[in-house]
Amino acid sequence: MAGEGGMQRRKMVGVTTGLCALSAAFSACAQAQGGGLRLLEEVVVTAQKRAENSQDVPITMTAFSGDDMIGLGLSETSELGQFIPGLELSTTSGEGSQLIIFLRGAGLNDFNTNNAGPIGIYTDEVYISSPILTSFQFFDSERLEILKGPQGTLYGRNTTGGAVKFISNKPGDEFEFKARASYGRFDSRDLEVAVSGPVSDKVSARVAFKKADSAGYIKNRVTGGRDNGTDTLAWRGTVDIDVTDNFFLRANIHGATSDSEGFSFNHLGVLPGGVDALGYSGPDDEFTGEYNEDNQNDLDSIGGYIEARLELDTVSITSISAFDGVDSLVDEETDASPLSLISIDYGVESETFSQELRVSGESGSVEWLVGGFYLKEDLDQDQTVDLFGELRGLTGGVSDPFGWATGGAPVLFARTLNAQESESFAVFSQADIALTDRLTLTLGGRYTDESRTFDASTRLEDEVLFGAGGLVIYDFDGLKLDDDAFSWRAGLDFAATDNVLVYASVASGFKSGGFNGGFLSLDAAEAAVQLEPYEPEYLTAYEIGVKSDLFDNSLRLNAALFLNDFSDLQVFTLVNTETLPIQVLDNASSAQVVGLEFDITYYPTDNLLVSVSGALLDSELKDFVSDEGLDFSGNELARTPDTSVTGLIRYDHELSDYGNLYAQASAAYKSSVFFSTENNPLIAQDGYTLVNARVGYQHSSHNWELALFVNNLGNETYFTNATDLSDFGLIPRFVGMPRMWGVELAVNF
Repeated sequence: MAGEGGMQRRKMVGVTTGLCALSAAFSACAQAQGGGLRLLEEVVVTAQKRAENSQDVPITMTAFSGDDMIGLGLSETSELGQFIPGLELSTTSGEGSQLIIFLRGAGLNDFNTNNAGPIGIYTDEVYISSPILTSFQFFDSERLEILKGPQGTLYGRNTTGGAVKFISNKPGDEFEFKARASYGRFDSRDLEVAVSGPVSDKVSARVAFKKADSAGYIKNRVTGGRDNGTDTLAWRGTVDIDVTDNFFLRANIHGATSDSEGFSFNHLGVLPGGVDALGYSGPDDEFTGEYNEDNQNDLDSIGGYIEARLELDTVSITSISAFDGVDSLVDEETDASPLSLISIDYGVESETFSQELRVSGESGSVEWLVGGFYLKEDLDQDQTVDLFGELRGLTGGVSDPFGWATGGAPVLFARTLNAQESESFAVFSQADIALTDRLTLTLGGRYTDESRTFDASTRLEDEVLFGAGGLVIYDFDGLKLDDDAFSWRAGLDFAATDNVLVYASVASGFKSGGFNGGFLSLDAAEAAVQLEPYEPEYLTAYEIGVKSDLFDNSLRLNAALFLNDFSDLQVFTLVNTETLPIQVLDNASSAQVVGLEFDITYYPTDNLLVSVSGALLDSELKDFVSDEGLDFSGNELARTPDTSVTGLIRYDHELSDYGNLYAQASAAYKSSVFFSTENNPLIAQDGYTLVNARVGYQHSSHNWELALFVNNLGNETYFTNATDLSDFGLIPRFVGMPRMWGVELAVNF
């Protein structure tokens, strides 16, 4: 496939993947033929660290433009799972708390802040190490790329299950001003502004911010107000410098603050009569509660990166140095009641430095990349739990940790302090070898070495009983682990025609072990066992797929069949012991996920778009008996629904020289899903469908747009998370947002 000017990759003209499949920017995703039929355009992505047509990438991926996400009503990371089949996301405790992410069955159900899952989250090529930073607002976005399956041979941090890449808009050579404001139900107000332009002949800059506020969609009978409101601000500044003709620098600084209300859960009592351990039964209405605490989710973060790129004749050298720091406190009224049964504070501070260096180029019929990566993270947790505070008056205002005075109820206030230092080093490489003009072989490899040290202590705090220092339950210093592994990728892709690509691949993935950063047993010997590090997780992923553009580029059909074969799958379980629940991190011997994914986009007429995409999955834990003797073999994997299907229909009506009217509706269906490894039907969500609608007017100048939108048009009631606290007689559940309507105005100059 080598030719004049070097290697010439095949070009599948006029097709895209995902970006137009769920498009809110119809006119930007299609062009008209001479006969009037719309064509799907080529969309450029950087999934393989080079700019190329998304249909030339021999992996399953989904891409959205920034306008697409706006049109679908997606404003933050936790909402992405609604419209991306096979992807499940939710926050642990509302706005400002961390994400739990599952993709094709790969994920970690741990709600503690010291363990990242196997799905890598990237912003502008920088890996987000701290889980608490993975939940953030979208603003001034260029596009989103979701890559499925192991990606470690091209990416700095190992990404066993996949990678979610957010790419922001960059400075341009011309002045640009963009603003978007919206107002909606629950007094929701969003304002997003971006300004960009040249500073000099060689320097350009861009600044952007987003402010979001809302009053909340849960009514609190105790205060008469509303809970689950938001108050967030995110900002970003980027400077591009063309130092010379072949040397480029980019400097970025970004930050975010959240002063949002702590999330108010829905209360489900599981003791006889539907009550919890204090006899309380919550309201029947899922959007009404009785909460006696004024909770807050506070977050302050700041970070930045410097990217340097040197372009030589046949080689490109890229360096990315990045830093992120965050200080967060999630104040959680776990019991979701007017009584003080259980409340938890999750406090975390972390600082992360990463350095990535890549060298890439072409040599005849080979495109290659070699890279190295280093990451260091220092993390401190300060977490407290207050149990049965309602009964403290029965003990004279002091704790009763052994439950003698309260009939077996442990009245206590416990504090857990953890300190974790993590280091990761990796070298990676991938080569695409053109065997013929249409057949390409991909080979890649990666070596990863990761180490952690962990300090953990827990004490009971009650000055009357234990003095100012409290009663130390356990104190472990200098726990260590060191894991390393080699992972690889091999694939073939064949351009059967100029418009049909067939591919097959086998790839392995590795995720290092870690430590339990949650609340452990109050017995020091049992806590020591729970603090033994869990083992690394291994994945072998098999995939075959096709990407095609049919009927003169008016119909796109993509499909993939895959098998994820896990060994030592890392599993988080919350075990109820009839006294106090225990958080357990363990390894299942094996698990499998078999799946079929498809994506269909069709323009039946010049102004009508129809698209459907879906994922059909079959997941199973093959062999897992916990240390407590519980057999979970044969269970479905947590957060892995069997069926998820998304559809969109959009109609555009051109008003000659006056602009464009459009109307679109999108729907997303998910079958039932378990939130826990135990497959407890009370810790689950039945199948449901969400429908969003949007109508708008785009001025012919493209300078402004006005739209009306409704999300969750059917006012569906659904839960995105639930936790089994049967030891306290309840299940706190995270209820999704009800019907949300609003108006939006966007300007662009």
